[in-house]
Amino acid sequence: MQTQPQTIRDLIKATKGKFFSVTFTKKDGTERTINGKDKYFRLIKGTGSPATDALKAYGYVSFVNRNKESWASAHADSVKSFQCGSFKHTF
Repeated sequence: MQTQPQTIRDLIKATKGKFFSVTFTKKDGTERTINGKDKYFRLIKGTGSPATDALKAYGYVSFVNRNKESWASAHADSVKSFQCGSFKHTF
């Protein structure tokens, strides 16, 4: 990966379709780690819908949960750490 981008969106974009791990705090205060992927074409249906556009407008970042093969999202401000291969970034 390149030099450290500043936002979680930049970090996910920099993976260029590789798997990554995101740890974030859920609304109920519990911590969750998801192994995800940005470009997972089997699950691409539904992106760009009014619902996903609204999530993005309110500061959420969406990605595919590779373990459940479904979309997941986390508020960008609640992300604690990001890892892709040997690259690690803590917020």
